[in-house]
Amino acid sequence: LVVDASQGVEAQTLANVYLATANNLAIVPVINKIDLASADPEGVKRQIEEVIGIDASGAISASAKDGRGIPEILEAVVATVPPPQGNVDNPLKVLLLDSWYDSYRGVVLLVRVVDGTLRPKQKIRLMAAGRDYEIVSLGVFAPFPKDITDLGPGEVGFLTAAIKDVADARVGDTITDAGKP
Repeated sequence: LVVDASQGVEAQTLANVYLATANNLAIVPVINKIDLASADPEGVKRQIEEVIGIDASGAISASAKDGRGIPEILEAVVATVPPPQGNVDNPLKVLLLDSWYDSYRGVVLLVRVVDGTLRPKQKIRLMAAGRDYEIVSLGVFAPFPKDITDLGPGEVGFLTAAIKDVADARVGDTITDAGKP
């Protein structure tokens, strides 16, 4: 939960925290822009506690501009946010997060594996389109595209499968093994 040190808790902050708590998500309070002259980190901590109702005593002070607090944020996320659940032995279940057209590779799918494992040459089905494809390439952004041999539960990556039409790759679609129920 990132709160601006000079503006404090705003309507957008409340909307995001209500959405997070409704979905039982872990919340890591961060007070950003502490490098500004108008910053009031202590006042913002009080606002977080009084307006939102969560403990801000451990809120991380940060400045994305000069890098202060970034290692602490990463450590807090690792310590607080539970790892994704999933099983490599379960039938393939993949969430399509995004897609775009690349003039060299066709449609590229950004995916998150929920269960099972994705591998190159594997036959998959895009459930909403009802079409089957074979994975041509599989990779991750680290931060630049890097080919990999498999993608397992909880991992996010991209795949290409000679898909010609972006309309076949609808955001939110489920990808499964082709030919399996």
